[in-house]
Amino acid sequence: MEFEIDQARFLSALTLAQTVADRRSTMPVLANVLLRATTNDELVCCATDMMIALTETVSCKVSDPGSLTLGVRHLHNVVRTLPSGAIKVKSLDNSWAQLLASRSEFKLMGMPEGDFPELPDPAGVTFTEIPSHKFVDLIDKTLFSVSTDEARVNLNGALFESDGAQATMVSTDGHRLTKYSVPLQGPALAKPIIIPRKGMDEIRKVLNRVEGDCRVGVSDQYLFVQAESLTLSVKLNNVTFPPWQQVVPKDFQRRAGIGREELMGALRQAAVIAPEKTATVKLQLDKGNLELHADNPELGAINLDLPVDYEGSSLTAGFNANYLIEALGAVHTERIYLDFQGELDPCVLRPAPDEGEAAAEAPDFLAVVMPMRI
Repeated sequence: MEFEIDQARFLSALTLAQTVADRRSTMPVLANVLLRATTNDELVCCATDMMIALTETVSCKVSDPGSLTLGVRHLHNVVRTLPSGAIKVKSLDNSWAQLLASRSEFKLMGMPEGDFPELPDPAGVTFTEIPSHKFVDLIDKTLFSVSTDEARVNLNGALFESDGAQATMVSTDGHRLTKYSVPLQGPALAKPIIIPRKGMDEIRKVLNRVEGDCRVGVSDQYLFVQAESLTLSVKLNNVTFPPWQQVVPKDFQRRAGIGREELMGALRQAAVIAPEKTATVKLQLDKGNLELHADNPELGAINLDLPVDYEGSSLTAGFNANYLIEALGAVHTERIYLDFQGELDPCVLRPAPDEGEAAAEAPDFLAVVMPMRI
């Protein structure tokens, strides 16, 4: 195999491939990228960790078609140091490769192509075209509350459902829950799927490089996303997502309206003092006023008073400040609502309609945060 490729184009493909490749696997070949030079003057770059697989096709000048696998991290580091311009890559005996650029020559040790696993095949999958930014938006507003606890497999991903007119994504880590729905002329799924956390992150990375639409398809085991010259497959979590509707309170007895930026700023100040592990902040609601209090025996204490639109009875409750901050970061309206039942019940955070906007036109987003003992 022998081909010539632009350094910037090669580096871009390797940068994305190395985020997928698994350097910690017991299968050393998973730390490699498969490079396949075709007769169409194209280089196909493939990487996988057996759960996620990425294929990207880039243009190059092929003088001898073929393929080889090389350690993607080392190859990326080499290509990154090379000057802009053409790089010549040639396969040598015993799975070695030669790289020539300007006056530099590298010889890199690879692995046999036959050791590289087969990637999921999207043949036969029905694809639907959707706006890339809408899919990214669904991920951005729910990824932060996906559980990172590997022992809780059913919470290690987000629930995604779509009826062809509206799409909804839900995530929870057991301490909080986030739900976001958007109108989407997209795939009509027979049943909800669970997209694993790493898969969500890779989809976001791929689609952030794309302008316009992407194509989405679902098989029994995989979610496929295609955009421009990229194909990403994500193995779906075959688990049962908890009945999240039961976690969301059906109504509320107390509602406070407050400026989003103002509340976020106050919570960030309180989080600096709050205990590091729990980030516990006490919220006290009274007519027209919200008091935030954080106390840390090792650092000190903080009290903050904020004006709120609130006419209900007094309420005192404790919450994780970081959970509230992350939920507020997913909302882009000027004001938000904090809905409560009692002091030991969850807080539901919702965007408030902007001035002149009907309540039904506000983003269909909610975040449920469980209370903490204070």
